[in-house]
This record gives sequence, structure tokens and C-alpha cells, in this order.
Amino acid sequence: MKTMRTNTTTRRAIPAEEEIRFWMRAPAITINLAAPLSEALALMHEHDVRRLPVVVDTGELRGMITQGDIRGADVLRAAGYDPFEVGEALRRVKVYEVMSEEPVTITPETGLREAATLMIEHKIGGIPVVNHEHHVLGIITESDLFEALVQQLEHASENDDTEVGNM
Repeated sequence: MKTMRTNTTTRRAIPAEEEIRFWMRAPAITINLAAPLSEALALMHEHDVRRLPVVVDTGELRGMITQGDIRGADVLRAAGYDPFEVGEALRRVKVYEVMSEEPVTITPETGLREAATLMIEHKIGGIPVVNHEHHVLGIITESDLFEALVQQLEHASENDDTEVGNM
């Protein structure tokens, strides 16, 4: 039996396994808005992620920073600028200077379809998952949604095979 929850935004029943809480990456790797870009880049490389929710000391979400926001440094290196100067700039510039403010957010109860629709509408690859105090609980990315889709397609295929076997 599937557990159902009503999504307050769309007012339709959502199977519990389709809620973001079951697919999000938690805890999310976050960064403080006053951190230098070099720290953001190091966290992205260390955790193999392309985006970080930006928080204040209380954990409240203030923005998002992506590899694309930082990519200018790679362009400078490729253009022949001194790597030392590029590294110094990454240490000098703070996250809040290049982050996207007021990012789209969702809650753990949001459905997969709604999250995917928001990503398409806003042309973004990930959405922070927040609680009612706007503290980051996790993040859902395109990759997570693809994984959910693949598992649902596999499940549907298994059900089709079972139905054929019962005939």
C-alpha cells in the first residue's frame, strides 16, 4: 500500500516515495556567505558537487553558488593570467559577491514532478530543500531526479513483466 500525502501547493495526493525527502542529498554541503571563493571551489571539488547552498551562521539559506559562478577564474587561467594572481583573487573575492540571491527552494514534502518543473522553468540544475525556518536540510539535483526516474521506470517494467507472467 502506498502512503499518500497531500501537497499543499497543488492539492493532489503524492505517493510518499515521490516526495523530495526520499531523494534529496542530505545533509547538503553548504558554505558561509562570507567565505572566499577558493573555499567554495575546494568544497565543490572535495565533495564532487557543482553547486552549494550559501548560508549565514545560523544555517539560514541566503543564496546559491555554482561552478558556473566561479568559472571565470578558469577562463583567466586559460587566457594566460598568472595562476598566483588568479588564486589570490579567489581568496579575496567572497561568496556573497557572486552568488545567486533568493534561490528557488522546496520542502521535503514537495513532489518530484514539482521539483523537476521548477528546475525546467528556472533553468537550474539543483534546488535547496529547506524547512519552515529556511534552514537547509538537503539538496535535490538533476542527477537525483534522473535516478528517481530510472527506478520508477524499472519498477514499472517489473510490474509489466509480472502482469504478463500472470496471464
